[in-house]
Amino acid sequence: MSPFENYDLLIRGCRVIDGTGKPAFAADVGVRDGRIVAVGDLRRTEASRVIDSPGSVLCPGFIDIHSHSDFAILINPRAESKVRQGVTTEVIGNCGSSAAPLCGEKLARARGQNKELNIDWRTLGEYRKRVEEQGTAVNLVPLTGQGNIRASVMGYDRRPPTRSEMSRMLALLEQEIEEGSRGISTGLVYPPGVFTGFSELVKLLSRVAASGGIYATHLRNESGRVEEAVEEAIRLSEESGVSLQISHLKAQGSRNWSRIDGCFQKIEAARERGLNVHCDRYPYIASATDLDILLPDWTWEGGEEEELRRISDPSVRRRIRQEIIKDDWESVVISRVSTAKNRSLEGKNLEKIAVERGLDPVDCFIDILREERLKVEALFFGMSPQNLDRILRKPYCLIGSDASARADYGPLSRGKPHPRTFGTFPRVLGILVRRGPLSLEEAVHKMTGLPARKLGLPHRGIIREAAAADLVIFNPDRIRDRATYQEPKRYPEGIEYVLVNGEIVVDHGEHTGKLPGMVLEK
Repeated sequence: MSPFENYDLLIRGCRVIDGTGKPAFAADVGVRDGRIVAVGDLRRTEASRVIDSPGSVLCPGFIDIHSHSDFAILINPRAESKVRQGVTTEVIGNCGSSAAPLCGEKLARARGQNKELNIDWRTLGEYRKRVEEQGTAVNLVPLTGQGNIRASVMGYDRRPPTRSEMSRMLALLEQEIEEGSRGISTGLVYPPGVFTGFSELVKLLSRVAASGGIYATHLRNESGRVEEAVEEAIRLSEESGVSLQISHLKAQGSRNWSRIDGCFQKIEAARERGLNVHCDRYPYIASATDLDILLPDWTWEGGEEEELRRISDPSVRRRIRQEIIKDDWESVVISRVSTAKNRSLEGKNLEKIAVERGLDPVDCFIDILREERLKVEALFFGMSPQNLDRILRKPYCLIGSDASARADYGPLSRGKPHPRTFGTFPRVLGILVRRGPLSLEEAVHKMTGLPARKLGLPHRGIIREAAAADLVIFNPDRIRDRATYQEPKRYPEGIEYVLVNGEIVVDHGEHTGKLPGMVLEK
């Protein structure tokens, strides 16, 4: 056998954690043409490149089951903050919002929210072509946002669809599935998901179930009525037959922390009945979303211009003041604004800003929304550290960042994003594994084999012959997240190499600039 004819890449000396949850074992791995072609004792073979990394762990590339990189991947296809964590596949289109379909009022809103982009596509097929022409460092698995479907057909009206509108929504969903969508997501606290009734959802979900897709849901409530919201999601799964993924399971607010037990009971009872129910979670106790989530949902009817008109009307503001019941404004931290004049607000909590402005916190909050024309992102503290560990331990819990790809340069470096954007997966493998809620094998399984099985990706999330060569090599003693709430744009330590479809995208911890990812075929 002559040198270099066996493999494109040979990885030696690592402990292999194969993604199945089984104990680590010693083996070498050979890669050729983007696939794993050998696992075992390969000491007598050679390759075009050899990585010899004794003491390191070799595992499948991480699958971010809950991502929001739909538009970010077109702004910067290097997916810096994700691939440097070891993420090789992102599931996009979560919380009811996706890159497609885009029609009518949804298209207008997408363009307003993504001014850095020329949004010249309407369908998933057109979006896929745009991504593939530009390139991507990571693989993408698209879900279809129910909010896209409803807003494309009905705008932001609070009412049931007509028969004709329902037919059009089903037709849009059908086209998305035919063009590669892996399922549907809802954001039932956001417009227009918040205006959507049970029977309307069952019709959409039944079509997704028939295609073998999944249903990922940001629940209708994550605080005082979280148990009822979990029950609704399970009923939707039971009536439609769809595989259920509960997004970022939590019980927000200290008075609601005990409600997580009821959520566990409902999920586990459903699984015992044979339902395919999972949840995902990020390893932090703060959430992040748009600041106007604190407004009563009736303010969102009719779209953003109507929302702005309402919060500018003194009589409407008085009504809003009466309905907002919040006494912990210090738990809300501004993470990103759109205007230069308010840039100093980033990183400050609303209590402090209100004092500086000499205003009541509610008036201050509404004024900021008006000044920024609603384009404000915020962090919301209020989750239990003990509940976090309990959720992550559950065998049905997967790891998701709930973040889009960012970078420490260019347009994607603006603001102070949630540290989960740069640190989710190393944080689980570092702090949480060392502290003990999870073993290393369990943690890797939740990031690889388990989400791959949920999504129906038989050749991802596992190290075995014929599997795709999406691989991560990390130092188990050095791996840690460096991103904090104060300094969130810090890449992690301990990720040594990342391969996507057999190409080295991270080499000795640095991005190579290669873009070997793809939109994964269904």
